[in-house]
Amino acid sequence: MAPGFRADPQGRPSRDALDSLLWNYAEFDTPEEVDALFRAQRRLSLNHALLFFAGTLLLPVVQAVWPAWTTREVWGGLTPAFVAATVLYPLFCIILAASYTMRANRVDEDFLGRTLWREEGWEASWSAPREGGG
Repeated sequence: MAPGFRADPQGRPSRDALDSLLWNYAEFDTPEEVDALFRAQRRLSLNHALLFFAGTLLLPVVQAVWPAWTTREVWGGLTPAFVAATVLYPLFCIILAASYTMRANRVDEDFLGRTLWREEGWEASWSAPREGGG
């Protein structure tokens, strides 16, 4: 049995003991902090959703405004509309998703004061101590 593990009289783990074994951290976020984080995340999500909507709406608008969009050949018989739909639009979506993910993680770290994943020197609180000082 793990040190500090307490069970009830029937031998089942108590809720606190089970939580400490599973998560191994103390809850310290206040409702105000969580509410502020929610508002910041909502604002970030809406901004990125508007960017996605504008980028998606741009393709049919350009087609309506610029007739050569679907008739002129740019490279190897490909039209600007085809290049935009098969290369530029997916690239835009990937960049937008990466931007949202990085910014949302940064907002979490800034508001709640803890780093979720960091490569350098990160060690899980449940991992065994390293041998040899390294």
